[in-house]
Amino acid sequence: MTPTIIFGLALFAFALTRLPDKYRPAWTHRLDSWQTLIGLVAVVAAIVIMMNPEFYALGILGDSAFFDLLVLAITCQLHTLSSRICSHVVAGFCMVKRFLRFRIFVTQTVMLLILADIVETIQKVIHRISS
Repeated sequence: MTPTIIFGLALFAFALTRLPDKYRPAWTHRLDSWQTLIGLVAVVAAIVIMMNPEFYALGILGDSAFFDLLVLAITCQLHTLSSRICSHVVAGFCMVKRFLRFRIFVTQTVMLLILADIVETIQKVIHRISS
């Protein structure tokens, strides 16, 4: 891997990050900076493995390094998906719990109003009897 190729890849990555939003694909707008960095590292590692399989750090492992990167990416993706699913389920349970708590509050309020009406009626009856 010559310094010219490394410099060219770095310049290409820099140019992609500096493009106006209308020229970039829509899915790149949602990426955080750390997701972009990890993606660039993975792409550079894959390019290095494809260009020079005997590359000392990754060439020893060869296909297993690429497979490990793939498994790591899929694991991170599944972990993110499962955490989103769990957060949506928890939010749903909180809404149901809040609704049930609201129903209990309304029921107790109505019962209190009925009880107050009964007490008022009893007071009127007692007042009529006593007068």
